Amino acid sequence: MMNRRRFLSHSCQLGLASATLGSSLLQLSLARQASAQGAADYKALVCILLAGGNDSYNMLVPYDTSAYEGYAAIRSDLALAREDLLPLVSSDAQGHSYAVHPGMPGLQSLFASGDAAMLANVGTLLEPMNPAALLDESLKAPLGLFSHSDQIQQWQTVVSDERIAQGWGGRVADLLEGGNPSNGISMNISLSGNNVFQSGNLSSPYAISASGDGAPALNGYDDPGERGEFTRGSIDALLADAKNNIFRREYGARLATAIDAQVIFVDALGSAGELPTTFSSTPFSAALRQIARVINARSALGASRQTFFVTVGGWDHHDDVIDNQAAMLPAIDTGLVEFHNAMNALGIADQVTTFTTSDFGRTLTSNGKGSDHGWGGHHIVLGGAVNGSQVYGDYPDIYPGNPLDVGRGIYAPTTSVDEYFAELALWFGVSGGDLDSVLPNIGSFYTPITDGRPLGFMS
Repeated sequence: MMNRRRFLSHSCQLGLASATLGSSLLQLSLARQASAQGAADYKALVCILLAGGNDSYNMLVPYDTSAYEGYAAIRSDLALAREDLLPLVSSDAQGHSYAVHPGMPGLQSLFASGDAAMLANVGTLLEPMNPAALLDESLKAPLGLFSHSDQIQQWQTVVSDERIAQGWGGRVADLLEGGNPSNGISMNISLSGNNVFQSGNLSSPYAISASGDGAPALNGYDDPGERGEFTRGSIDALLADAKNNIFRREYGARLATAIDAQVIFVDALGSAGELPTTFSSTPFSAALRQIARVINARSALGASRQTFFVTVGGWDHHDDVIDNQAAMLPAIDTGLVEFHNAMNALGIADQVTTFTTSDFGRTLTSNGKGSDHGWGGHHIVLGGAVNGSQVYGDYPDIYPGNPLDVGRGIYAPTTSVDEYFAELALWFGVSGGDLDSVLPNIGSFYTPITDGRPLGFMS
């Protein structure tokens, strides 16, 4: 079996990035951008990053007796008791049944209603998984495999052999929006500050917070009375003053745009009114509530396409996996249910798709306290357009000597992040002809002209 350390060493030898993507996107026709922007329909993608590497083998667990026994044997003290698991309503193409973590009854219900699906054993790849090539070490390995910084970046860029700063959500915005939002508010909105996923060659995310109206004014600028009047007058005078230095001019222009965008954004949320459903007070639910408010204000913002990004950290469970997930997964479960209920109440559940990402999966074996960095993992896709009640991809059989095991129960992925995100991008409105501008390596896994949908989990 391939030694994990040797495989890690091989993956790191691919080197640093020597070039960036972007020349093709910069040449996209204005006519195609105008067509996309003029679309009368609305769609949104909500990306949830479980940062740190979620132990998803305890989020989606084999449930039929023989498969569970293999899981329990390798997980030892990390295994969840079968009687505590929440079984899902259907089996996969091989007839295997699955269950979710006992803290996720909402996910179980959404799966049963057809509004959620699970995607098994996804990860970063440079070429389709070939167990024989994996064993003889001829398979091309992603750069910096098992590294938090590299893998979390590759999940957002979908480029696994270079370190670049443009994500696939940013490239979608370059394509559909042209990097020039008419009101200064990007179609890419982040609840977690600047991020790679939503950064393009032309586009950048519009960062908001989960509290208040999301976009606070410049300190003192909106204050009432003489103090506010003085602050506004001083700042406006500075911005109006012509600058000889190009950097000062650019900074002033960006600050003026940000001030104007903040007013537009807050006014749009106010005009949309209150949401028809309620959310819990946890940070994750608060972030999803703010996303729901922005979606509710889509008409006032003039948005036909939006992406949202929220990070939930703390999943690097080298110890206390059982207790930590018992505390953390219920908050994810509750937030997802609340958000889906809000989309249903707004009548647009089939126009909003929520999906999870993470750095990587984790070791199936225990380190004596928890689990360590892995590779392939399992994910949630949620929304009215999801072909739900199914587990997509290939959940690996768990047994000693499985050729996908590169050591310590690190299972290599059998579905690429390229295929995962191609499914979402096509649903979102990216054409098959433009897909390789968004996902540069998609041709290694999928051909839009001949292959139908990459995985089939979207309507």
